[in-house]
Amino acid sequence: MSKFYFSNKNIIITGAADGLGKAISDELYDKRNNLFCVDIDEKKLKSLQIKNPSIKIFKTNLSNLKDTENLIKELEKLNIKFDVLINCAGYEIGSLINEVPEEEFYKNFNCNFFSPFLLIKFFIQNSISENKKKIINMVSDTAFRAIPTRTSYCSSKAALNSLTESLRLELKIFNIDVINVIPPKLDTNFFKKIKYFGKLNLDKIYYSDSRPFYSHIKFSKQVIKETEKGKMFIYVFSITKLFTFLNYLLPKVADILVEKLSSWKKIKRKI
Repeated sequence: MSKFYFSNKNIIITGAADGLGKAISDELYDKRNNLFCVDIDEKKLKSLQIKNPSIKIFKTNLSNLKDTENLIKELEKLNIKFDVLINCAGYEIGSLINEVPEEEFYKNFNCNFFSPFLLIKFFIQNSISENKKKIINMVSDTAFRAIPTRTSYCSSKAALNSLTESLRLELKIFNIDVINVIPPKLDTNFFKKIKYFGKLNLDKIYYSDSRPFYSHIKFSKQVIKETEKGKMFIYVFSITKLFTFLNYLLPKVADILVEKLSSWKKIKRKI
C-alpha cells in the first residue's frame, strides 16, 4: 500500500479560521492541498482566504445542526471526492451542572460531537475508494479524566473519543484511518472564549490551569507529520497523560489532585 502524503488532497477542516485549525490550514495550504475551510467567524475565514486564495470557505455554526446539515448539502453540490476530514472546531462552557442552561449544553454537544458525527457520515459516503483516507478528530485529555464545572465539554469529548475508537476498526475495511489527536494546552484564544454561566460567571471564577502553554504552530506540524507516518494516536507527552492513566488506577487520588490543581477548590466555597 502506498504511503500517505498531504499533497493535492481534498481536505475538509472545521475550526479552520483560528487557533490550531488555522495553523493546520496554513500548513496544508503550503503543501498544495485543496482546502474546504469551515468556521463560525466569517471575517476570519475571509482573512484566511485572502492569505490562501484558492481555498473554499463555509461560514457555519456547528452548534446548530441545521447549519451543519446545510454545510453538508453545500459540500455535496461540489461533487468532489474528499480525502481528509479534520474535526478541529470545538469550544467549552463553564458552569455548575444545576446552573447550566440546557440549550447551551446541547449546543456544546452539537459542536463538539454531533456535528463531527454528521460530517463523518457524509465523509464515509462521499469518499469510499481504494485510496487511503483520513479522519482526524481533536479530542481532549478531559475525555479520559473529566473535571468539575466542565460537564458538557468533558462529556462531549468523551463521546467523540468513543466514536473515534469505535470507528477505527469499523472503517478500516473502507481504507479510512480514524486518528485520535489529544492536544496539549495550546497558546491560542481557546481559554479566553470559554462561556461561563451561573455563579462562575457572576463571581468571575474563570479557567485555572497550571500547565504551561505549548506552541499551536509546533503542534500543527506534529499532527501533519505523524498523520503522514500512519500514527493513530497523536499527543505530546506530559504529566497530564500520566494523570489520565492514574485516574483509572487510583480514582480517589486523581480526585484529590484535580481539586488541588484546578479551580474546583475555589469554586466549591461559593456553592
